[in-house]
Amino acid sequence: MGSVGGRRRAAAVAASASIALAGAAWTGCGDDEDEAADAVNEAIEQANQEAEEALEEAGTSAEELQKQAEEAAEEAQKQAEEAIEDAQQQAP
Repeated sequence: MGSVGGRRRAAAVAASASIALAGAAWTGCGDDEDEAADAVNEAIEQANQEAEEALEEAGTSAEELQKQAEEAAEEAQKQAEEAIEDAQQQAP
């Protein structure tokens, strides 16, 4: 559930950045509407690329955390089993 929230936040940030970039490109251009439209489209495309990269990174991070959690659980299980064996061997 945490990774979904992270992905939603990343998507929201990317969408906000896209809107901000589009606005900046639009206001930064002169009177030439074609030039302004090109700048806006380029800014939106760049923001979308960055959003996709952020979402991929968030997914990779979530997968890595899941892997680490599984490894830690396996190690804890192994230690618990060893402790039980030791206790059984020491019991009269």
